[in-house]
Amino acid sequence: MGSVAISVTVVPEGPDIDLSKLIEKIKNIIDIKDVKEENIGFGLKNLKLMIIRPDAAGQGTDDIEDKLSGIDGVSSVRIDDVTLI
Repeated sequence: MGSVAISVTVVPEGPDIDLSKLIEKIKNIIDIKDVKEENIGFGLKNLKLMIIRPDAAGQGTDDIEDKLSGIDGVSSVRIDDVTLI
């Protein structure tokens, strides 16, 4: 059994959300390997996360989406890619 790399986009509720605080909240909930800010316009930025975790049969990504969606200041979460590494 290997590992999977999961690329996730987190959209904050608005441009007034402190992204450094949001990143810290995310790090307290999920082990992320990399995070990048992506400008999308009108002062709003997305967070692009890279999560690496063991490949478990049938595990999926629902738990990641649920945990991230439950964070105060997060508008939406999208799984962009899941790759076996």
